[in-house]
Amino acid sequence: MHRAVAALSVAVALALCAGLAHAQTTDTEREAAAAILRQIDSLETRLKPTETAQRLVARTDPARDRLLARVATVWTGEMQGLSDWIGHHPEVGWHEFQAFDTLTAVLKAYGFTVDTGVAGLPTAFTATWTSPAGVSGPTLGLIAEYDALRGTQGDFHGDQHNAQSPVALAAARALMEYMVQARVPGRVIVYGTPAEEVDPPAKYIMWKAGVFKGADILVRSHSTMETRRDRPGFGVCCLNIDAVKYTFTGRPAHQLASWNGRNALEAAVQFYSAVDHLRSTWRPEHRVQGVIPEGGVAPNVVPDRAVVDYFIRFPDEVYLEHISRMMDDAARGAAAMTGTDVQVTRYGEYRDGVTVAMLEELFWAYAQKFGAPGLKEEKGRPAGYEETGPVSREIPGVGITVRSSAFPNHTYGMRDDNFADIGHTGFLFDAKIEAAILYDFLTTPSFRAAVVEEHRTLAGLQDRYLAELRRVYAPEIGADTALSRGSHADLSVPKVVRPSRVP
Repeated sequence: MHRAVAALSVAVALALCAGLAHAQTTDTEREAAAAILRQIDSLETRLKPTETAQRLVARTDPARDRLLARVATVWTGEMQGLSDWIGHHPEVGWHEFQAFDTLTAVLKAYGFTVDTGVAGLPTAFTATWTSPAGVSGPTLGLIAEYDALRGTQGDFHGDQHNAQSPVALAAARALMEYMVQARVPGRVIVYGTPAEEVDPPAKYIMWKAGVFKGADILVRSHSTMETRRDRPGFGVCCLNIDAVKYTFTGRPAHQLASWNGRNALEAAVQFYSAVDHLRSTWRPEHRVQGVIPEGGVAPNVVPDRAVVDYFIRFPDEVYLEHISRMMDDAARGAAAMTGTDVQVTRYGEYRDGVTVAMLEELFWAYAQKFGAPGLKEEKGRPAGYEETGPVSREIPGVGITVRSSAFPNHTYGMRDDNFADIGHTGFLFDAKIEAAILYDFLTTPSFRAAVVEEHRTLAGLQDRYLAELRRVYAPEIGADTALSRGSHADLSVPKVVRPSRVP
């Protein structure tokens, strides 16, 4: 008996340790988050997200089945063609004018009230529909992206953003038709979010402007090579990021009398080299990637302007801030030694968001029920559901990731799969799962309350987690930890001129 109890205790401890190990990336994160992660584990044990999801998916519900059949009809009859059209007409961030015009026209035809240029962004929009039964029900939000990637062979949809907005529209239309027929109160809002692949982050600008206020839940789809849900907690898809430009300015002169000038390019090169020499002083999980997009205009003229552009990445935002400060100091040092000036512009910031197990497990249960391809049982690291952080910290949501390509993201192979069966099939699963999750959130008050409780609890624990990280890092980076910015940079709205005529 005692042996059996002891063996069970060991098994539980090992399972918990395995869960914690997969919840965060680095040993420091796991040390800082250990007590908090145990609280998360206790929360999930009480809320039972897996059991709740399985019960919701397994129940007999003719109304839901009709809703899903309608999603399939809208996708195959209209939205698949729209997805292909956007895919064949790629437009990079802040210039998605054809996609913007087409999507807003479709939404108006569906009966949505469309507001354009929201948050001062020319290609952003919100499309709102209110049930004839009133606004007393939940507000269901769907994120729609439509920007393309820049590539060596021209702009292309190698991340399948061409499908995200048609997927959202198929789910939204089926939901609004159900709400009319069943006299269910509430609202459906489609958020047109441009420029996911370039900075500054559009979703952050929209969040800061209050565009997402009032949404009770947000759903989003994204391309992937596998179907996988994530663990609950704090994280982001592609590490915490500071996108920073260092602009060096000097004084021009003829190269034959270069001593009369102050060489901004030399300052930039010294800085670039200094960053490489700093790498050995940073923890190995860092990813610091940079280019020098401006370095002068003619070999015989001393460059008076040079720009170094960096993406500074780390798994947690506290140590990331430490790296960024060291790089700022290196830039100032390079400027001082060359007699130039430097301006540091933090034009994009991405931080951990909140992942909610109630929604992740429901996504997974529907993916299993529908027979989605590429199912991977092991859960991923918490990743929020959108890339900027503050949106998912404020509003619960989920990102639907069903296998839709045999090729990695940002490749021409993934672009080609947009138009193949693997893409079309994956996108249909995305639309059905988005609609099913929003239907359950709309029609099941107990599930809705559990989602709200879990998200509120996790968001409250995140501040404690960051404080613990600063405590654990203190012996290593000292007073640096007290200098945390604690908020995003004041990102400005990019100035984009709409072309007078689209060819």
